[in-house]
Amino acid sequence: DGVNDAPALKQADVGIAMGIKGTEVTKEAADMVLTDDNFATIASAVREGRRVYDNLKKTILFIMPTNLAQGLLIIIALLAGNLIPLTPVLILWMNMATSATLSFGLAFEAGEKNIMR
Repeated sequence: DGVNDAPALKQADVGIAMGIKGTEVTKEAADMVLTDDNFATIASAVREGRRVYDNLKKTILFIMPTNLAQGLLIIIALLAGNLIPLTPVLILWMNMATSATLSFGLAFEAGEKNIMR
């Protein structure tokens, strides 16, 4: 009936409610609401979530060496007694020109073929 389902949905790891036929109490208690009442939507949502997570990992692994190199350059310059070779504004411009623009390709990449395994 929907009202009695609310405690079970709260206790579940992931509570799922139907959006069209579900009651308001059930929708509020659920973690996820299927707006089209189609269980295939769950698989699509999991696939999309895994794609986003995978692309986020790729983007971070792409950006990290650039930022580590910039930090290492600054640390070496400071240890050598020199002035800071890269100003904060220069670092921002370098990150916008290289990291941000080039990582867009990774961020919007299609999912891997075996992403649901």
